[in-house]
Amino acid sequence: MIIDNTSNVNFNYVLPDGSTRAGEQNSNTVQTEVLTSAVTRVKSSDKTFLNENENAAQKVVITNNSSATLKNMFFSDNMSSGATHVAGSVVVNGVPQPTYDPVAGFALDDIPSGGNATVEYSILSNDPKTDNFVTNSGAVSYMVEDPLRGPVTYTEPTNEISLALISTRMSVEKSVDKGYATSGEELTYTSVITNTGSLKKTGLVFTDAIPAGTSFVGGSVEIDGVSYPAYDPAAGFPIKDLAPGESVTVRFKVLVQ
Repeated sequence: MIIDNTSNVNFNYVLPDGSTRAGEQNSNTVQTEVLTSAVTRVKSSDKTFLNENENAAQKVVITNNSSATLKNMFFSDNMSSGATHVAGSVVVNGVPQPTYDPVAGFALDDIPSGGNATVEYSILSNDPKTDNFVTNSGAVSYMVEDPLRGPVTYTEPTNEISLALISTRMSVEKSVDKGYATSGEELTYTSVITNTGSLKKTGLVFTDAIPAGTSFVGGSVEIDGVSYPAYDPAAGFPIKDLAPGESVTVRFKVLVQ
């Protein structure tokens, strides 16, 4: 964006014959170029959400649509908790820069009018999940030669990227009521299925292969204390949906041969 400004003066003057006339005079036009809009800093990500221990590729494209050359370029990145920068992942204009650290920042080549620069790097979500979101934004510093003031340095941010952090974890804890048994005894198996992740789990099906040397006791299946006499663990059967933090308990018996 260019800010133009022109002054105007209206005036009267008296001619030698005594008559009065009106006049008008415009100043020259002065211009100021707004670099905030002319130097774009667009940040993007290849993901909108991250599971635990998952990478996201981040990209920042800096485009110089101004009339100035951007000098002393410097890029840095700021990220909230919930993820970390992947060491050695920085790529600048297609060239890997394994020693560059986005947090400490690094220099970029000058960008002439009409030019651009691309910075890419990866982030890795925490495992286990520690936050519900991670936000990530960059900052770009550059110097321009102002024709009126000389060298001037500016620092401006990129847009902010926000990625949802999720967990798909499930826990299945199995126990048996006997450590020793003889032929003819029954064993009771208990499985506690818990949604330890952050997303609702649906379409759950429980299966359990009957151990060799035993036979399933028909009609012994219980789910949360309710009997389901038609259910067979070897064939599998549905169990309820689980919201985050919810559990379901499945029990059944086998007969030792």
